[in-house]
Amino acid sequence: MKKLIFLIVFVVNMTLTTYAQNNGIQLYLYAPNQMENIPEASMGYLLNNLSSAVTADGLAAQNEYMTQFVLIPKVNVASKSIITNTQTQVLLNIDISLQVVDGMSGTLYASSTINVKGVGTNEAKAYNSAFRSINKQQQQIIVLVKTAKQKILSYYEVEAGNIIKKANLLAAKNNYEEAFYLLSMIPSQCSKFDASISAGLSLWEKYKNYSCNTNLAKAEVIWISGQDYKAAVNAGEYLSQILPDSECYGKVRQLYNEIKKKVGDLWKFEMKQYNTESELRKAKIQAFQAIGVAYGKGQQPKVIIKNSIFKTIYKY
Repeated sequence: MKKLIFLIVFVVNMTLTTYAQNNGIQLYLYAPNQMENIPEASMGYLLNNLSSAVTADGLAAQNEYMTQFVLIPKVNVASKSIITNTQTQVLLNIDISLQVVDGMSGTLYASSTINVKGVGTNEAKAYNSAFRSINKQQQQIIVLVKTAKQKILSYYEVEAGNIIKKANLLAAKNNYEEAFYLLSMIPSQCSKFDASISAGLSLWEKYKNYSCNTNLAKAEVIWISGQDYKAAVNAGEYLSQILPDSECYGKVRQLYNEIKKKVGDLWKFEMKQYNTESELRKAKIQAFQAIGVAYGKGQQPKVIIKNSIFKTIYKY
């Protein structure tokens, strides 16, 4: 008879597993104060368009908590004209300098300048019109993305071994979350990606029982103090982080059954079955990478931009 491996999965938590399956090379888009007086909404429009433009196979624009590589745009208005006829028209001719920088060292990895033109009944609309023309088919964007990918991948090829060693040292001090965070930053295109996964799985075996007891204790406190739907949801966030081969998993199932009996179908939990060890292995990878992502989100940004086109230091 086939043995089934069970895992409690919190439905909302599935959003975290997306990263585990798509952790490619990443950039963080960062726009410090510009010399030009650009409306805030238009700067947001620029960043959104740049994000879409540089997102290509193996390269993604993400938040700063999972990358040290930063794409910085600098906007320079080459010319501005105002035409007054039946309706005022603002014409802008704009040069946008782009740099991909290692935010920790200040090393320049790629740079390019694109020229865009925009027209609108006011400056904001003219800026938006100009920024709307930015797309991934532009030759400057294509070259920038290709160069940045190659340089960043080269960085990880050289540094991945040291990152794995640092993760192991952190885990030896019980700093498992930070260790998983470092391992999760190594992109799938790197030749040492499989080694980072193996390292994460090895650390998970040491981490899982500690994590099981910790998360179970938190879930029990929440449930005992509330014993209602809200308490069930909050307790479930901790139960969902526990995998079925943990030593305390029997107690996890007992608590699950107790909550389910009290709350019933209102509690959006499901018992997911894993038929093979390979499925469980995948769940473990998703689990430790999700922990790494969560750790990164909880940190204060540490990236320092220096030696860039702004000729100064920006800390964010």
